[in-house]
Amino acid sequence: MKSQVDLQDALERLIVGDLRPADAVRLATESGYRTFADMCEAELPEQLPRIRIDRTNVRARIAAAVAGRTSLEELRGWAEELSAVLDRHQLGATRREHNRLLDTLALVAVATDQRIFQHARPVIRVLAALERMLGRSRAGKVARLYGALFHDQPVFHLLARRVEDAPPTEERDAGPPTYLPPQPCFLEGLGLGDLELDSGLDAVWSGEPASPAEAAEPILEGIDVVALNQPYEPGKRVQDYEWVVALHVAPRSLLNEDVPYAPAEGFLERARALAPNFDFERYKPEAFRDHDGVLEIVLDAPTIGHAELVYAAKLFGLVHRTGRVFFEGKRLSTLSVRAQ
Repeated sequence: MKSQVDLQDALERLIVGDLRPADAVRLATESGYRTFADMCEAELPEQLPRIRIDRTNVRARIAAAVAGRTSLEELRGWAEELSAVLDRHQLGATRREHNRLLDTLALVAVATDQRIFQHARPVIRVLAALERMLGRSRAGKVARLYGALFHDQPVFHLLARRVEDAPPTEERDAGPPTYLPPQPCFLEGLGLGDLELDSGLDAVWSGEPASPAEAAEPILEGIDVVALNQPYEPGKRVQDYEWVVALHVAPRSLLNEDVPYAPAEGFLERARALAPNFDFERYKPEAFRDHDGVLEIVLDAPTIGHAELVYAAKLFGLVHRTGRVFFEGKRLSTLSVRAQ
């Protein structure tokens, strides 16, 4: 085992970029740990006031990627490891600054997954916006940048999330945003398995109904639709992939609940401009953003089933100018503004 002094030194070098993420992970695996963050959790105290991480460190690393001096893959590994460390340790920063950096690093790690976001230009735009935000003393709303990642991507493999895919809930004071999946999926080193998710995420969905009895069962909650890191294979479930939440589909009745929705400005206007013949009257859709920036498509329907999910996925792909949209393994027949 490495001593605490050696490990603290390694953490300080990782923060400033003197220790590559791959070398940090190798240091951990040689000591019998799965990740560097696991090693820190086991061998370092929770409070590490002498080890500082500040906006300057994070901003410099993001700026290097925006300028092309650091690869997106390298930035992702760095952000993942530090996100995991910050989720488990209090470093030399105020609680407000700690949470600000945790949210920023979590979004960086999501944005730089090139298996999901294959077109780099929207990613670079988001990273550049994060860099600018870190240059200001007042914290901006990181969540508002999340939706920009989904624009102009060549393909999305979408899958509805079942109730059994949701993790057990547990109260937490702070943690990464709820658009991130639980372990063992995306950012598995973050320790997300016990995060409390929005109640709307714990919805029942089992694909096409297998029988009239199943078809008659109402689905009263909203449903998450997630973007997978690879094409869907029949028989697999959400937890068999790495993923991020792409959108949430809900019946209009849920708008009466105490949910912090904000209008998704311009969403429906863009949809009507791009496809004026789209059937907007069938479900009379409305578009919102939740507190983590996830798109909420609200439909005038008593329940959410397969037809409603396909409708919302088509609308999502249209407005985001996606080249191809697959839902549960089937390519959707939709106007492809950005065909690849």
